[in-house]
Amino acid sequence: MVSSKALGRTPSGEQVRVFTITTPRARLRLMEYGAALLSLEVPDASGTMGDVLLGMASLEDYFDNPACHGSTVGPIANRTDKASMSIGSVACHLEGNDGPGLKNNLHTSLSAGLHKRVWQARAAEGRDAVRLTCRLREGELGLPGNRTFTSEVSLADLADGTTRLAISYACTTDAPTFVNMTNHSYFNLAGHDAGTAMGTVMRLEADEFLPIRGDSVSTGEIRPVDGTPFDFRTPKPIGRDIDADDEQLRRARGYDHCFCIRGWRPGTPPRKALSARDPESGRTLEIRITTPGAHLYTANWLDDAHAKGGGAYPPRVGFAFEPEFYPDCAHHPSWPQPVCTPSQPYTQSIVCLLGTSAH
Repeated sequence: MVSSKALGRTPSGEQVRVFTITTPRARLRLMEYGAALLSLEVPDASGTMGDVLLGMASLEDYFDNPACHGSTVGPIANRTDKASMSIGSVACHLEGNDGPGLKNNLHTSLSAGLHKRVWQARAAEGRDAVRLTCRLREGELGLPGNRTFTSEVSLADLADGTTRLAISYACTTDAPTFVNMTNHSYFNLAGHDAGTAMGTVMRLEADEFLPIRGDSVSTGEIRPVDGTPFDFRTPKPIGRDIDADDEQLRRARGYDHCFCIRGWRPGTPPRKALSARDPESGRTLEIRITTPGAHLYTANWLDDAHAKGGGAYPPRVGFAFEPEFYPDCAHHPSWPQPVCTPSQPYTQSIVCLLGTSAH
């Protein structure tokens, strides 16, 4: 079942609605501002419902939201070196908003990116799903093309006892452009207000990761995880190695790196990237993706005083897992390139399967 109601207005007067998708086992809330997921309530092993997504207390708190809680981020997520890139012979200049002297770019625009836009949403006919649309004009945010971005978010209880949250993204354009969208939700399987998420036991389907420079931009190297704290091929608590004596961890205060998820090929169905389990609640999470990589961020810089429920979020109380093409791939032509053209639209799918296991 899908329902909607008014949530409030932006400072410019645009109305924002919140949509609720309810199944017998779960409830998801999302809003038009930033096409953001606000909450996801699912049962623990004893049947007690809990909200496993971090989020803010009010709509007004999302107008700032530097942590991008729950939001759809783009057109280009993550960091772009020197805030510039080229698409064929077209030079593109993005907003300088990150790194020393604000010379690099983060998430295309921190003031007007997709996570700061009011998307137009409607319930999908006959299904427990919501469709959202956002448009950008030629040259807007420094990128070519009149672009139409769409997202569909659906919720379904499956016969195996899990609940499936599916998110699809697409973009059409009238000129070649660059699109590398992601969803920036933070999970804590024990509950959004349960404290540290570093006890979450996680496995990643990744043999390699992308090291970062001191300004958090990709170095261009693809490094094996073998023998490093970045090896999650065997399940381990997220926090087991997070404070290891490792230059990459020191640079980011923890994990803030893209992992190369094995098995990527264009046009193939979502493949397993992450498996996680909270030992206390028994809740489990599996994430399947269609992108070459996914960025693991352990909320190392989180400092939110206006969390929902009247709480606050210090560092490491959740983790984000952001499916994406490799960060700064425009400057590394040997990496897969998410160029969107009139004849080849951009598409991406994220599937989250939530269930329980014995304590």
